[in-house]
Amino acid sequence: MKKMKHSKEDSSERVGFYVALTICMMAVGLAIWSAYSTVSDSIGEGDGGYTASLSTVTAPAAQDMTGVTEKPAAVPTVPATAAPTMAPTQPATHVEDHTPAVEATLPRAEDADRESELSSLQAVLKVTDSLVYPVKSRSVLKQYSESAVYSKTMRDYRAHTGCDFAAGAGESVYAMCAGKVKDISVSELYGVIVEVQSEGFSVYYCGLDPDLTAAKGDILKTGDTIGTVGQIPCENEDDPHIHVEIRVGSRLIDPLSVIDNNS
Repeated sequence: MKKMKHSKEDSSERVGFYVALTICMMAVGLAIWSAYSTVSDSIGEGDGGYTASLSTVTAPAAQDMTGVTEKPAAVPTVPATAAPTMAPTQPATHVEDHTPAVEATLPRAEDADRESELSSLQAVLKVTDSLVYPVKSRSVLKQYSESAVYSKTMRDYRAHTGCDFAAGAGESVYAMCAGKVKDISVSELYGVIVEVQSEGFSVYYCGLDPDLTAAKGDILKTGDTIGTVGQIPCENEDDPHIHVEIRVGSRLIDPLSVIDNNS
């Protein structure tokens, strides 16, 4: 009996021990599981935060890299001369040609005057003969002028393309040089005109009386009588005179420039 009582006590103690051990092991297991869950959650949250922060960091980095590849510096440069510009549609040479080039080709006033003087001088030099006055008085009423001068008869300003020698109506008019009477005509402005052609130039005697001494085709010597002083319609408000013009080729010259004042 006593032995069986000890066996029962031992069995009860062993059961209690194993129960206590099981409870301890379960407590430890729960503690381990709880700790593991906490660590796992903590790691999961950390990974999620890191991943999110990494994406926010790498996104601008990716954009920056894209921007770098699209920068003009990465594109092959084009020479400045080949790049399109906002220049005017007209060629530049046109502006250089349409301001300093065109002004250079136009004759300046002094150049035109110089050329005119040279042409006049050349024309005068072609008159190799020394001419005499067409009337005895040798008095000049109005000189030759390429510039406009006032006309009392026409009441305007115009060039005076000849020289007016004062002489009374009916006074004799003489040949200023030797030559041939090439033509005789009548003008509404200048009246009766006798053209005498000499070597290299022609002399026109304007405002003669219709009753002429010379005839067309006559050969005249210096001083021969041509006719007498008549009327000049475009200058009839002036005193009586003979209007003389001298032409060398297509150019009119001043009659006084080829008259010998000693004759």
